[in-house]
Amino acid sequence: MNETTPLYANSGHSEQPTPDFSIVPEQPERPGTILVVGATVLDRIFYVTNLPRPGETSIGHRMEIHPGGKGANQALAARKMGAEVLFISAIGGEDEAGRIALQPLLDAGVDTEGVVHVPNQPTAEAIISVDEHGENQITACPGAYHHLLPDHLDRKLHLFRRAKWLLIQNELPLATVTHAIELAKEFDLKIIFNPDPFRHKSPRPPRGLFALIPNELQAAAILDVKDYEAIPPAERYVQWTEVGAQHVFVTLGPQGVEWIRPDGAHLMFPPPEIEVIDSVGAGDAFCGAVAAFLAEDLPMDTAIALATHAASLSVQHRGAQAGQRTREQLLNHLRV
Repeated sequence: MNETTPLYANSGHSEQPTPDFSIVPEQPERPGTILVVGATVLDRIFYVTNLPRPGETSIGHRMEIHPGGKGANQALAARKMGAEVLFISAIGGEDEAGRIALQPLLDAGVDTEGVVHVPNQPTAEAIISVDEHGENQITACPGAYHHLLPDHLDRKLHLFRRAKWLLIQNELPLATVTHAIELAKEFDLKIIFNPDPFRHKSPRPPRGLFALIPNELQAAAILDVKDYEAIPPAERYVQWTEVGAQHVFVTLGPQGVEWIRPDGAHLMFPPPEIEVIDSVGAGDAFCGAVAAFLAEDLPMDTAIALATHAASLSVQHRGAQAGQRTREQLLNHLRV
């Protein structure tokens, strides 16, 4: 895979590449096959004037239902950028929430053969209250996806055989995440790991990853520091080397994305100036998009830059999935 030109080997400071978007075809010439293993969730959002206090009821003035879950979000994002996507997840045995949550993936052409229907468990849901200042309260129940077990993956080995890449997050039970990564290594898949959610007491990400994609807070937790951005670029490389991922992409919100390369170079990819309506799901949009562009063997700097723009465009609409743009919309935006 061609990574980027020119090289800034061991520079110890940040560089900003200028990727060539003209090389990106309207449709992938060789779309990669990505297996996404992750959660499926239905979000129910209530907009209220004030958040309720203990024992108090707040009456909402608007309610929205949004399919979500990091696995489903990233699977949809990868598919919208042109990848062939296989999805392993878990929903309730026979509930409406699962049907609603999966529908956007089915509409986009994601292969959901790997989705397990768990008897006597509901599809995961989150109840989110948002006040007029944008503050929120969230109550979530993992339901079915916390019952996606290593044994379920063993029954889906044909999907691992079909894929070339694994894209996985940290929402599923640890044993399931660990087993999925072990299977991916056994079948020689390139592994992209988004360690979300990640806390200071979480186990460190496994070694042997092709790419690790934390946000700033997760990066600080993985490296066990208080302030990730206080670490000089050259020192970041040293610390990430101890983690053992080949490439590290850290999403930094309005600053964009940094790429720590295997040779020690530190490259920054700033986002375009975009009015932010809802930033929920921007990280998922980036993960899915960058996996899709890498899987079709685009140069890595081009893949990261494209995914950074895709994530930025996603914040212009409410809902993690509703905000995701298609490949056509992304390329039209870049070529205006």
